[in-house]
Amino acid sequence: MMTKRFLYITLLLGLFLSACSDHLVSDAKKRKEIKEKFEQRKEQFLKNRQEQLLDVFSSDISIKEREALEFLYAYETLSDLSNYDSDYYLQQIRYAFKAQNTFHWGKKVSKEDFLHFVLPPRAGTENMDSARLVIFKELKERVRHMSMKDAALEVNHWCHEKVTYTGTDGRTSAPLATIKNAKGRCGEESVLTVTALRAVGIPARQIYTPRWVHQDDNHAWVEFWADGEWYFMGACEPEADVNQGWFVEPSRRAILTATQTPGHYETSDLIYKRENYTRLNQVENYATAKNLFVKVLDRNRKPIEKANVGFLVCNYAELYHLADLQTDENGLCKLKLGLGDVLVWTWKENKFNFEKVSVADMDTLNIELSGSDFSERTVDMDLIPPVKKAAFKVSAEGKENNKKRLAYEDSIRLAYENTFMVKEKAIELAKAERLDTSEVWQKIKASRGNWESIQNVITKTPVDRKMWILSLLQHISEKDLRDAKAEVLLSHMNNTIEYKGQYSEDEYVQYVLNPRIAMEQLSAYKAYLRPKFENDFWRDILEDPGKAKDWILENISINERENYIWVPATPKGVFEMKTSDLGSAKILFVAMCRTAGVVARIDKVTGIAQYKIGKDWTNVYLGKLQPKEIEDFGSIQLKATESSKDACEYYKNFTLAKFENGSYKTLEFEFKKALADFPAQLKLASGNYMLYTAERVKDGSLLTRLSFFNLSKDEHKEIDVGLRKEEKALESLGSFLLPSELKTVDGQIEQLDSESMRNGIAVIWLDPDKEPTKHVLKDFVDLKQSFDDLQTPFVFVLPNDDRAKVFNKDDYNLPENSIFVTNDQLLQDFESATKQSFENQFPVLAMISANKEIFYISNGYKIGAGDQLLKVFKKYQE
Repeated sequence: MMTKRFLYITLLLGLFLSACSDHLVSDAKKRKEIKEKFEQRKEQFLKNRQEQLLDVFSSDISIKEREALEFLYAYETLSDLSNYDSDYYLQQIRYAFKAQNTFHWGKKVSKEDFLHFVLPPRAGTENMDSARLVIFKELKERVRHMSMKDAALEVNHWCHEKVTYTGTDGRTSAPLATIKNAKGRCGEESVLTVTALRAVGIPARQIYTPRWVHQDDNHAWVEFWADGEWYFMGACEPEADVNQGWFVEPSRRAILTATQTPGHYETSDLIYKRENYTRLNQVENYATAKNLFVKVLDRNRKPIEKANVGFLVCNYAELYHLADLQTDENGLCKLKLGLGDVLVWTWKENKFNFEKVSVADMDTLNIELSGSDFSERTVDMDLIPPVKKAAFKVSAEGKENNKKRLAYEDSIRLAYENTFMVKEKAIELAKAERLDTSEVWQKIKASRGNWESIQNVITKTPVDRKMWILSLLQHISEKDLRDAKAEVLLSHMNNTIEYKGQYSEDEYVQYVLNPRIAMEQLSAYKAYLRPKFENDFWRDILEDPGKAKDWILENISINERENYIWVPATPKGVFEMKTSDLGSAKILFVAMCRTAGVVARIDKVTGIAQYKIGKDWTNVYLGKLQPKEIEDFGSIQLKATESSKDACEYYKNFTLAKFENGSYKTLEFEFKKALADFPAQLKLASGNYMLYTAERVKDGSLLTRLSFFNLSKDEHKEIDVGLRKEEKALESLGSFLLPSELKTVDGQIEQLDSESMRNGIAVIWLDPDKEPTKHVLKDFVDLKQSFDDLQTPFVFVLPNDDRAKVFNKDDYNLPENSIFVTNDQLLQDFESATKQSFENQFPVLAMISANKEIFYISNGYKIGAGDQLLKVFKKYQE
């Protein structure tokens, strides 16, 4: 009897386990949650793309494929569901399962981690592509017999063979486009590496610090799971082992590091869980951190529920929101943060308040929300970052072999780059097409691995449109040159209404012919949209562009919650989905106008869609704001003070922000042009404003000032842009005697006599091809004229090994008085003189005076190190 019962129970258990294995999601409760969310979205907007997204469920797909599709459709961002179809998603899903079944570690990965960190095709904010398929095929045999951790390291080596760092604009290229280009910023490198790891079935995620607090900028890298543990590594920057990288030391000063995943991922450390995604808090993996509690109270000291609480840091002279939370029924919220200063900004309805908090010194901030203070006032704050810690000692094991391997991988990448079109071929192309040879070469050179696409645009554009080719290539961004598809650019060349002189040629190219509207994926929207309407409709828009607005308001539902990463949908995607975030709806409006032949844009100051008939731009409002609320304008004149007259730049020393919905939003317009010189005249919508200035000092602290002012209709104000300055005198950090003779990389002997060092000398030790080195070199390129005016001599020191081969000084327009040497002994002598170790802390910058005193030392990754060095030289010469 017992034996029969045992066999019966075993049979039932086997059937249960078999049933569970057929499911992608084992947890029945979570499976139900996903299904309900999918059905809700299907009814809400997915049904508008029935053929593109939903008909697949009537085809022959497995239970796991069905559940994978339902998960992605339930939680993917709205723009992805607008831009991609079921064929794309099903292909991604099948290759994720193929990786799971191909590699021996596939059985080790939990279903939860597979669902959230292998299955999703999106890694960051990139244009998604089919990289998973390409990479799986290329890496399958290379890594399948390795251990899981070694396979992850090998994937990163493969990524380094393909891509190295370069600074670019904020739009994130697709992984295959980044490979084609052979260069990318950290966001693109980490997207590629995450995609590559997922392609071989290794759970991976992009980890980032939204903003540093001890310096400007941010950074992204990669975390991956292997054999029960999460590790990190620098994307496309392989080290000898895991949990290493040049960013380790700055990450130990991070105030927040984060990642996010579609759906609801269960973990102990969350920033928040939203309806469609989970944002994870990883700061404790890198920095010393603690929970900061914020309690919001009314004037009677009673807790306020659902008050908004923003945790802000200063970066690039703006107050940046790390995270926005809401209080619970007790008026409380909490966030785990590194031990630096933050600004806590809380608001609800028409009330706001703010306070600076030193996280290390406070457990709970009680803040009163009793009213809104729009008085014209000034608030000074010193913001102190987490303290710099003693550097980790990194094991030397495997380091030399890794250096040799990196050099070999550099040679693979350089060999690929040597296949790009050369100048002579570009000149031949230009002459054959009767185009300016210099301009054609500049565009072909900038296009890098995408040169064939640009060549095809040049050769395949009809003869009667050839006159517009170079103008169009001038108006798209350098990144567009590197990843735009020829068929998209040709579609716009062939489907844009002819120029008839009703506006300037420049306006025609920039605001009619140009396919680029905002940060959307470039698409052939004119060829798609024109057949969707009768010719009379397009003639109506040409006469009255408001007709396009009317059609959008009638046919497109605005939904701001569902597009949670703010990657825009294409005009085609919005048209089909009939639901869109506001930004994507604006893009559709501009696309419809340009298709009709109307000059149109999204204004970079206000973010408002506009069209132009005659001389003036007309604003178009597609959201909740009505014209009467924001069309009243005043003007301001920004004036330099004694503290800002020498150098003062937008997004470096100051920003302007306008009060909207409870907090101040930074104005993101082209101040490089608008504020090239002081005094600067600006037309602004009436309202409440904040001028924010920030001066960063050597230890990373900030001297900031918040100046609040109000602007009424037709009012004019003069606003002083004053920077708070550090008053410390130069301090000697020791002495160092440079050799009187240095041998350059070209084999020449340079003499360093008293005359050449009269104004002091800068010595810079580089680690070529690493991101921190490229940042500091960019500083010197940007500041070249200032250093040349001071007649500052530079000695750039390269390592005496294969890493120096990837450095080409001609790639950088560096200060005139620069020499390049290889001298490993020089750093050892400098370390002895300063009693410091700079191992793995490149670049190292030093300012040495004529009498051998050291007045400045910077080591490791530091955005703005060039500015700091310039200040020291100016002070020294004064």
